[in-house]
Amino acid sequence: MRGSGGEHRGARVLTIFIITIVAMWIALAPAAVAGNRARVLRMVNATRENHHLHTLTIDASLSRKAMQHTNRMIDRNAIYDPTNLSQLMSGEPWNSIAASVVGCARTLRGLHRAFMHHAAHREIILNPGLRRIGVGVTKASSRNACGRGYFWATELFYG
Repeated sequence: MRGSGGEHRGARVLTIFIITIVAMWIALAPAAVAGNRARVLRMVNATRENHHLHTLTIDASLSRKAMQHTNRMIDRNAIYDPTNLSQLMSGEPWNSIAASVVGCARTLRGLHRAFMHHAAHREIILNPGLRRIGVGVTKASSRNACGRGYFWATELFYG
C-alpha cells in the first residue's frame, strides 16, 4: 500500500508540472504574437517615415483577419493573396484602398526586406492613401514550404 501512495504523489507532481508548462505556453504565446506584430508595424512605419509618408495605425479587427489568413496559408503550406479581400474588409471603415501583402522569411527583417524588393508589395506599403494596417504574423515551427522556423505573415491595408 505504501508504494501506491508514493506513485499517486508522483503522478500528482507530474500533472501539476504539465499543467504549469501548458499554462505558461498559453500565457506567453499571445505575447510573442503581439510582440512580432509590433515589430512588423515599427518596420513598416519606419519605411514610410523614410519616404515622408504618414505612419499607419494598427487595426485589431483587421489583424485578427490577417492572422486567420496567415494560419490558412501555413495549413495549406502555400503563400497566396486572400482571394476574398473585399469580404475580409467588410466591417472595416475603408473607403478607397484595400490591399494585401503576404510572404515568409527566416527573420522579420528579412520578411520586410523581401516585401520592399517586390515591386507590387513595395507600392502597397508606400501608398500615401493608406491609414490602417492589420498584421497577422507567426513563426511556423513545423516543416513547411518556406522552412522550419520561418515567419509567415499577412499584412492587410486600407485607406
